[in-house]
Amino acid sequence: MLAPLLMLLAAATPVRQPLTLRIPAWTADPESVLDAAQLEATVDGRSARVTGLKGPKDDLLLMVVADLAGDLTLVDPAREALASQVTALPENIWCGLLRAQDGLRVLVDPGPNREAFTGALPELQIAGRAGLLESVEPASELASGILEKTSVRVAVLYLTDSNIYNYREDYTNPVINYSDSRDLSRRFPEALIREKTAKLCERLAAWPAPLFIVHLAFLRDRLNEAYQTGLQQIAETTGGQAWFCRSVSDIPTEIEQAFARIRRMWYVDVQASSNGHQTFTVALKNGAELQHRSKYALRKR
Repeated sequence: MLAPLLMLLAAATPVRQPLTLRIPAWTADPESVLDAAQLEATVDGRSARVTGLKGPKDDLLLMVVADLAGDLTLVDPAREALASQVTALPENIWCGLLRAQDGLRVLVDPGPNREAFTGALPELQIAGRAGLLESVEPASELASGILEKTSVRVAVLYLTDSNIYNYREDYTNPVINYSDSRDLSRRFPEALIREKTAKLCERLAAWPAPLFIVHLAFLRDRLNEAYQTGLQQIAETTGGQAWFCRSVSDIPTEIEQAFARIRRMWYVDVQASSNGHQTFTVALKNGAELQHRSKYALRKR
């Protein structure tokens, strides 16, 4: 009687698959070198095994996504700075160029050919609607698919001048119940923007590739400030970072900082047993200070 009972229990108990994570990380000192043997990892407080480590000297695939629809006085310095940074990259860093408007489209396949990349920059179409919010999830999915199937480091860099008023979908006009004087949308017109970015962050938490964003023009009105806060949250959710240019002279500096951050990126491979939760927290220790992505979510099947 005991053996059939044990078989039924085994069949009813779901098998917990191990979690395999690739965690982007940075040392506080750019010259510091990580050692996998000295790294300690936990997932939701439980010890996890470090199974691999890739660093700044290892191969990197960088997907640059252009989301440019506005002022040429901003775009031209951005193109020049981007060309300069890409030209200076070592041979083991491959760059691809994509466009965000009207759906995510590949303009230049990733490769070591710098001339193909820089040659395509003057031909970038600077028109149409902003496309970052619509394209960021497929860009993350594409980069994460490459990351999970190869041993190379992968990152996505958005170059954008997007304005919340320039999207096809109207994020600036929440539904107001005029018969209800207590309708909060009267006082919080940025509610749709916050809702959109919160949902994006929730889905992006399931994709491992980090997203970096350089916004060419910091905008100071209420709705665009909410939008830009959302962009920062999107980047940080994935372990990336966002930079906002407050003047034309900031553009080359911020693009240079973005490239430096991406080049310094480590990837720590961690394996742990799943606790069955939809979200979980990762911690990495190395003795010295270590910055890394800490929040993840299971991908919905």
